[in-house]
Amino acid sequence: MAHGCPVASSNATCLPEVNGDAAIYFDPLNVDEMAEKINEVISNESTRKKLINKGYENLKRFSWRRMAKQTLKIYQDVLTP
Repeated sequence: MAHGCPVASSNATCLPEVNGDAAIYFDPLNVDEMAEKINEVISNESTRKKLINKGYENLKRFSWRRMAKQTLKIYQDVLTP
């Protein structure tokens, strides 16, 4: 996403939570569905552009600085009596 690449992703584990609506999803156990979704991203310009734009927006939810601050706060809360 950070490089302007449209994302076709498995719908398993935490991937939908991380990718949000910025990816097109497939069942990882269904090879035909996987191929269909990848083909859609490759061949459908509208889908591709939509996913690229949504990917850039989705990236705004994540920040190394914010993650570091939140992690530090957890450590401080746990270690402070």
